[in-house]
Formats: sequence, C-alpha cells, structure tokens
Amino acid sequence: MSAAGASMSAASASRIGVVARNTPGATMMRARSRCAASASTRAARSQRLGGKDKKGRVDVTKSTRARSAPGEGSGATAEASSSTDGDAAAPGTSSAGSSSHATRTRAIKNGEFFIPSMPPAQMEEQFLTGTNAERAHWFPVAFAAGLDETTMIPFDLFNVPWVMFRDADGNAGCIKDECAHRACPLSLGKLVNGKAQCPYHGWEYTTGGECVKMPSIKKMLPGVYVDAAPVVERDGFLYLWAGKWEPGIEDEVLAKTPRRSLAPPQGFTPMAEVTVDIPMEAEEVLSRLMAPGGRTSRTATVSFDVVDAKRISDSVFPKIVANVLRGLRKPVPRTATFLPACVLDSTVGLEDGPGDWNVHQMHVVLPARPGRCRLLFRLSVDFVAVPEIARAIGGEVWANLAQMVLKEQLEGVRASGVDDVERYQEWKVSVSGDFD
Repeated sequence: MSAAGASMSAASASRIGVVARNTPGATMMRARSRCAASASTRAARSQRLGGKDKKGRVDVTKSTRARSAPGEGSGATAEASSSTDGDAAAPGTSSAGSSSHATRTRAIKNGEFFIPSMPPAQMEEQFLTGTNAERAHWFPVAFAAGLDETTMIPFDLFNVPWVMFRDADGNAGCIKDECAHRACPLSLGKLVNGKAQCPYHGWEYTTGGECVKMPSIKKMLPGVYVDAAPVVERDGFLYLWAGKWEPGIEDEVLAKTPRRSLAPPQGFTPMAEVTVDIPMEAEEVLSRLMAPGGRTSRTATVSFDVVDAKRISDSVFPKIVANVLRGLRKPVPRTATFLPACVLDSTVGLEDGPGDWNVHQMHVVLPARPGRCRLLFRLSVDFVAVPEIARAIGGEVWANLAQMVLKEQLEGVRASGVDDVERYQEWKVSVSGDFD
C-alpha cells in the first residue's frame, strides 16, 4: 500500500461513532483512541519508506506537497521546517495535492447555498469504493439541525474520511478529515472562527480546504490544501457531491441536485432524527429495509452505534413510554419509493384505533467503508396536535421510539406488500459499470 493509502486507511480504521464537539473532554477522549493509531501507522510507514537515521530513529522528515493557487508560479515542492518538533509533512500524504492542478473551481453563491472555490480533488482511485457512476450523485450525509457553529460531523463515504462544519457566516462545508501535515484527523480538533483546527500542531483549514494558519512552521507555506467537496443544504439535510468536482463542470453538477424534496409530506411533522453506524454493507441494509417479498421469521440481530451530538440518556422511563406507544397500534405499509442513490421514502399507516394515523419514514443509507454503512432515519407523524411541545417534553421518547422502529425494520418479521425493489435493482444495474 502507498503512503497515501496508509494515511487514509489509518484515519478511517480508527474512527469512532460520535459527532465531534468543541469541548476539551470529548476531544481528549477521541484523541487517545485515534491519534495513537495514527502515530503507530506513521512509524510503520516510515520504516517501509525511509529506514532509520544515524541515531537509530525512524526518519519521517519529508517535504510538504503544496498546491499552487493561480498566479503563484509552478508550486514546486517546498520544505516545511517545523519549529515545534523538527518534522515536516508526512511523506506522500494524500491530503496535500500536487502542483499539477493549479486551477480552482469557481465560487458559487446564490440565495440557497454557498460553495467556496477549491482545487480539483486528489483522491487516489484505488482506495475508493463504488464505481464512478455510483459516486456521481448528491448524497444527504447529515441532518442540518445537528450542525451548529461549534460542531464538526465526521463521517466516511466510499472509504474516504470527511468532516463537515460551518464557516464564520454559517455556510456548511466539507473537507477531508486528514491534516496535510501529519494526517491527524481534523475532527479531533476544534473550530476557530469557522475554520477547522488540527489538534496536533494547530494548522487551520477553511471549508474550501485551504490551510490558512501554520503555527508550527517558521514560514507560512502558500497553496497548501486538503481535499474538499461541494455541499448543498436543503430539506433539513446536508448534501455532499461525491463525484468529480473540477473547473468547468460546476453547472453540470449543480444541475444534478435532487429535484424531489426530502422534506416530510404536507401535514407531517418530524419527531425524531437518528443517525446510526451499522457493521453491514449499505446494499444489505437497503435490502432489509425494503424486505422484498416480506420476511416470515426474524433475521440475525443487527447491532448499531447511535451517532448524535446530544446523546440519549440511559433513563428507563423514556424507553418504557416508547415501548407502550409502539404497541398501541398495528403498522401497515402504505407506500415505498426508492430514490437514487441511497434513499428509501415510505409511509406506514397505524391501524386498530380511532382516526387516520400515519407515519412517514425517510431512510438514507450511506456506503461508509467496506463492511460498514451509516444510516440516517427521520420519523414524522401526522397525528400530534402540537408537535413542538411534544418534541420539547418527550424528545427522548421519540428518539427511543425511532430506534425501536429501526431495529424492528432491520431484524423483525415483515409483512409482504409495499416495496420498491424493482426500481432499486434497475438503478444498481445502471451504475454497476463506469460510463464516464
């Protein structure tokens, strides 16, 4: 494996299922579990690449690869002399691009969203999962309500670690979750005036991926970037474009933003938004949710880790209330629609009671990395009189209810009936090969 691959794999393998918060305690806990793994991987990588110095220490000092912005010359590799530990950039770090791509995409700003200017991505194809056709979509990767000015949301998509945050003006952006200096996950750091600060040496990055502060370096290196991806915020989701993003195709990509709204239908109000990481392939999870032909017996237990900035407490009372609510009526599938590339939109009727009660469900299943996926689940209802008060008083009850429903959908007996398997299978065939 190349140095770039080792760097990306180390960051991906050591990720944990929590949303990064700007608090010292949370940062220290994540740093212990992830930076230790990154350090050992760097040492092993350096032994493969450079051997040892005269004192028997592993030699990891290499030059930083810097991207040149337009008008900054050829952008030849520059030596980075660290004033804190004598080390410069990690060899072959995939986060720092080469000088062969000097042209940036244009900044895009309208009444709906803002996408900063950024150089073309330097992703190495051999480490990506999925085909080009699969990745060439806008993916809803996070709930917008969960991203405030103090929060960073780390996630993996097609085997690439990303981190999402808001700039000083509140615009959401997304960059690769690896510092260009030592590949330390940026999500372990904090936000400083709308910039992601690496916890290792304090390098700071904009939502366009540009490094604008290097306190560990004697002389600021211009034109150093990490990969960035365009983000659009709508319908309560943050969408990320996972395909190619380079100068000249901006209008073509923006034209592919989803035309169908993912907002709840008229008359429905969101009561719970839950994000979980599941140790299963995204395709298998989607198959279980659609339950082609139904299931007559329970499947194997599906474990998942809840990913949420506001962790649900261990209080028994909300779970008891949620369980009672779950057993009041009989769920009957009404509609189910698959929306490329990873969304299942469905409606369930609640029968055996007075009135016409319905639940709207939105499942987003993201291919994170081999053997793992992330699932975003939003539960909306049309039978709560004052939903704002219901959420304020019983927020944990609804969150627990959503988790119970999700677990039952993944494991339990399913009645045959409404599904949209045919459309999903047609889409899978259409993206099974590369057509670029």
